[in-house]
Amino acid sequence: MAVSRTDPGPASAGGERIEDVDVSAEMQGSFLEYAYSVIYSRALPDARDGLKPVQRRILFQMADMGLRPDRGHVKSARVVGEVMGKLHPHGDSAIYDALVRLAQDFALRVPLVDGHGNFGSLDDGPAAARYTEARLAPSALALTENLDEDVVDFIPNYDGQFQQPDVLPAAFPN
Repeated sequence: MAVSRTDPGPASAGGERIEDVDVSAEMQGSFLEYAYSVIYSRALPDARDGLKPVQRRILFQMADMGLRPDRGHVKSARVVGEVMGKLHPHGDSAIYDALVRLAQDFALRVPLVDGHGNFGSLDDGPAAARYTEARLAPSALALTENLDEDVVDFIPNYDGQFQQPDVLPAAFPN
C-alpha cells in the first residue's frame, strides 16, 4: 500500500507537486462519486415533471420539431438523430429505448408519444427505429406548452451550442 506523500522534488512549471495515493482507495472514492453522479443525473426522474433527462430531451426535441398530434408521424430514426445530435450524445439505442417506452400504453399510465408501427408488447420487443414513426401524444402537450414563455429555466446542452429546458412545465402529474 502506498503512503500518501508529497513528492519532495522540484515543482513543475505550474507550481504543482505530484502526490502518491493508494490506488484502491482512489478508485473506490472515484467510483462512488461517478455512480452517484450517474444515478442523480440520468437514472432518477425529476420530481418536478416526472421525467428522466433523456425522456425530457425527446419530448422537448419533438415539440421543437413541430411533431404535434394534429400533424403526421415522422420516422423514429429522425427523432433519435435530432435528439442525439443536439441534446443527448449517449448513443441511439438509449434514446430509441426511451422513445419506445414513452409510446407504450402498458409502460406508462399516460403515453406521451403516439407511436405508429411495432413499438413492442409485453412479450416482444419493438421494431427498429427505421421501421417505426412517432409524434407527440395529446397528453404530451400539457408537458411542453408554454416553453417559449420563460416559465422554466433553460440550460446549455452538452457542447453549449443549444439550449434545453432544465425541467418541462408539467401541467399534470406524470
